Amino acid sequence: MDLINLNTLLFAFKWVFVGLIYFALIVVVIAVRREMGLRLGGGQALPSAAPGRLIVVNPGGAVGIRAGSTIPLRSENSLGAEPDNDIVLEDTFVSGHHARLGWDGAEWWLEDLGSKNGTFVNQRQCRPYKPEPVPPGAALRLGEIKFELAE
Repeated sequence: MDLINLNTLLFAFKWVFVGLIYFALIVVVIAVRREMGLRLGGGQALPSAAPGRLIVVNPGGAVGIRAGSTIPLRSENSLGAEPDNDIVLEDTFVSGHHARLGWDGAEWWLEDLGSKNGTFVNQRQCRPYKPEPVPPGAALRLGEIKFELAE
C-alpha cells in the first residue's frame, strides 16, 4: 500500500513540476514582451533625440529660414506650411501637411503626404504615402526649399 501512495505522490509531483516550468516560461515571455514594447515604442513616444539635422541649402521663397541655417531633428518630424507641423515651412509651394521625416533607429525615412508640388530626395520624386529611405548627405526638396540631411 505504501508503494502505491509513493507512486501516486511522485506522479503528482511530476505534474506539479511540469506546471511550474510552464508557469515560469509564461512569466518570462510576458516580461520579454513588455520590455520589447517599451523599447519599440508600443503605444509610447520614442525618444525625441535623433542623430540628424537639416541644413538649409536654398530657402526658396520661405519666410523665416536662411541658407546655411540648421534645423535639429527629432525621431518623427512633420514638415509643412500649417502651424501644427514640427517644422513649419512658410512657402507658397509647400502644402499644409507636406511630408514626414522619421528616424527608425537605423536610418531616415521620408514620406510625402500627398503634397501638391511633390517631395524629392536627390532629385528623385517620392511617391505619395510610400516612405523612402534617405541616406546621410541626401538633398531634399519640398516646394522650392532645398535641404541637406546631415548627421
